[in-house]
Amino acid sequence: MAGNKRNVPAGTRDIMFEEARLYRSLQNKLTDLYTGLGFSEIMTPGIEHYDVFEAGSTLPQESMFKLTSSDGRLLVLRADNTTPIARAVACKLSGEGVTRLFYHQRIYRLSEGYKGRRSEIMQSGVEILGAKGIQSDLVCMQTALETMAAVCPDYKLEIGHVGYYNAMISELELDTEQQGKIRKLVEAKDANKIENYGKIKKIPFLFGGAEVFSEAADLAKGNSKALSALEYLKKIYTALCDAGYGDRILIDLGIVHSLDYYTGVVMKGYMAGAGEPVLAGGRYDTLLSKFDRDVPATGFGLNVSEIADTLTREKADKTEIPQSKGNAVYFDENTFSQALEYVKANPGSYLSALGKEND
Repeated sequence: MAGNKRNVPAGTRDIMFEEARLYRSLQNKLTDLYTGLGFSEIMTPGIEHYDVFEAGSTLPQESMFKLTSSDGRLLVLRADNTTPIARAVACKLSGEGVTRLFYHQRIYRLSEGYKGRRSEIMQSGVEILGAKGIQSDLVCMQTALETMAAVCPDYKLEIGHVGYYNAMISELELDTEQQGKIRKLVEAKDANKIENYGKIKKIPFLFGGAEVFSEAADLAKGNSKALSALEYLKKIYTALCDAGYGDRILIDLGIVHSLDYYTGVVMKGYMAGAGEPVLAGGRYDTLLSKFDRDVPATGFGLNVSEIADTLTREKADKTEIPQSKGNAVYFDENTFSQALEYVKANPGSYLSALGKEND
């Protein structure tokens, strides 16, 4: 055990100096954006009962960090932000109306099998609860676009609809295990491994511009639910393009998400230079019903850790201790009070932590 006292757990790392300031700057910028758009902040516990995620999340239990409370209850570190927020809204808030929330919180997931992947991820995001229909979907996607514009120099947002995929796979007689396996393959765009599943093998290739709609409609002929989802997505796409976001939007009907509580439009955001998507989300109208309250909802999460990594990658090997800026005020035990008064009266000055002969 003593051999680990100088190391951090796999998937985590220390964040210091300029990188720490970058994290804080990103969060402050996003807070200003979210509050300006009418969102209020929520903070949920870093530890939740395992039952919360068992009920509301489709994360495999082996991906969660588990611990036991003093009374023997199974607990987990927060593995997802949306599920605890759904719990909080369902159990703490009452009445009608729309609740608009934002958060800056870490999530914790075991990353076995993915060397170099983070187990501790800082996320920022929004949730719109109590609203359904195209208006709320457009507000959520517009917020996602503005969020990425605020922190990503170059970005794209891909949008899709899980209703299309769900309707298409329902044509096949598959058990739950097979459906889960295919879902992961479609999400990973691993078309070679779904060669024997009819039309499903073409879904990973349904991405691009407006031309995707006609290709997807041809594939879904005779499937009214798939065509209905496609028509709804086309309305979303057209409205966003008309609003001036056309150069930032792509269609991707292969977005199905590993968290399958999504029920409608979905999205993924990409940043130039990032090694993975930096934003994910969509509509999840049935999640709050797991906590005994039937409320429609939509939202997204932004991977602040990946964005910060991308912005600082070229400086990752620089670990010099930064020099404090401003005027150092030296003192001894006899002049401490005078030095403190001077610092308070002169912004930009600070108390030196060393004697003048050592500073």
